[in-house]
Amino acid sequence: MKILFKYAGVIMLAASSLVACTGAFEDLNTDPKGVTDEELKQDNNYVGMHFIPMMKSIYYNETNGNWEYQLIQNLNADIFSGYMASGSGFAVGGNNMHYSLNAGWNDNCWSYAYQNIMVQSRKITNKCAEDIETYSHFDAINTIIRVLSMSRICDQYGPIIYSEYGNSKTGGVYDSGEDAYKKFFAELKDAAQKLAAVKGKSVASFANFDLAYGGDLAKWGKLCNTLRLRLAMRIVKYDAALAKQEAEAAIKDELGLIMDNADNFTISGKGYTNPLYAMTAVGQYHDILLSANVVSILGGMDDTRLEKFALPASSGKIVGLRNGIPDLDKHPEYRRGSDVEGEASCLYLKSGADPAILATAAETYFLLAEAALRGWEVSGTAKSYYEQGIAVSFEQWGAAVGDYLTSTKKPADFVDILDSQYNSKAVSTVTPKWEDAASDEERLEKIITQKWIAVFPEGMNAWADYRRTGYPKQFPIMKNDSQGVIDTNLGVRRLPFTIAEKDNNLTGYDDAVKKLGGPDNGATRVFWDIDKPNI
Repeated sequence: MKILFKYAGVIMLAASSLVACTGAFEDLNTDPKGVTDEELKQDNNYVGMHFIPMMKSIYYNETNGNWEYQLIQNLNADIFSGYMASGSGFAVGGNNMHYSLNAGWNDNCWSYAYQNIMVQSRKITNKCAEDIETYSHFDAINTIIRVLSMSRICDQYGPIIYSEYGNSKTGGVYDSGEDAYKKFFAELKDAAQKLAAVKGKSVASFANFDLAYGGDLAKWGKLCNTLRLRLAMRIVKYDAALAKQEAEAAIKDELGLIMDNADNFTISGKGYTNPLYAMTAVGQYHDILLSANVVSILGGMDDTRLEKFALPASSGKIVGLRNGIPDLDKHPEYRRGSDVEGEASCLYLKSGADPAILATAAETYFLLAEAALRGWEVSGTAKSYYEQGIAVSFEQWGAAVGDYLTSTKKPADFVDILDSQYNSKAVSTVTPKWEDAASDEERLEKIITQKWIAVFPEGMNAWADYRRTGYPKQFPIMKNDSQGVIDTNLGVRRLPFTIAEKDNNLTGYDDAVKKLGGPDNGATRVFWDIDKPNI
């Protein structure tokens, strides 16, 4: 927390002075001086040099303290997903944990994506175009990273500046969320085709610029299709026919899907440190702790992954914390301080070297399970994919699955370790065991609850699924300061557009609000978040 406030002035200054998302951002990143383009081309650095900063910015890492990640994901999606809670009573005047959404925090989600993803991506696109025959696979990977990153921004805000990015001198022109997703699908299809075209051929090496797969193009192809499948399922309540079309195309594509933990998409190496470690570790920020939702659901089910997800608190037990507790400063024992173990559990990370986990085989299996449940063309049953997803997730975490697949144990009541007024009866009653006789809705709840467990700790993806389906059922926050704007039981549905966009791109902003279809606040749903039955 102290590091966050150290940079608060810098953050607010940046938020107020950033121009709209146009080509002006190009000046923020320049090529190294003193090295010619010809020299850079010798080792593919001419194109490749832009990939490392772009990949580090998906799950934002920076050497000056990682506070950027705290702002762009940790204090919104990681908490709204039900994974994490804060033991810090900071920013009392406007705190996301109490649904009084803090623009000084949240606006960075937008600005950093454009500064660090779109700027680098555009440079790569332009340089690949100079020799597309040599760098078509670089261009494909660029597309995959850009779509992965900007789909997250679309899920946070709704309309985004994408297809017209950089084409306006006066301000950014927004795509509706629907149009942005259609662009994502087209781009992922194209990327898969480019990777398929170079399959088995000798091509320029990507290894020196790859923080995930060591230059293995086959694995990038699997990520491409898995991302396409993820986004297809995201829109199933908005356009079931398009969702089915895109999902089946991804499933059938020759490059395959991420189906093995060896192909999981994680970021590490080349100076990257997992920013979540700084948020949770004793001796660093120690602002983020394990949520009561995780302890209730996994603890009640006797899920051995819980011991992998979090470190014991000072009591020796894994202890969760509810969000939105009023007057947190009255209970410093939850976290105690930056150098002392507290009464609620930190997350599992033991060092910054732990990789950031962004796409897994387990997620793929749960996507396939939902596709099968919906009657789409997949070569397996919902039950088989569901159970494979659980098994692969346990394997990923090195946990013993035991008799979990036949277990009928339910989430447990939550007991606060310090204050009984925060206790709550369990709000979820789902069990691990698959039930063929259960309704489609009950079986979907099982799939999404297990997917939520498997995706941990990637809050951006989990928050989207929670908004789309309502699962897993979560404890409501204790104190809602949204002045009636955000429903306590529904939670935050999106982030408001940035102050900089309102100040510097009013025409674009007004158009974006029209495309959003509702007030620019945290209660308005993005296009795929439709209030209707899941099945």
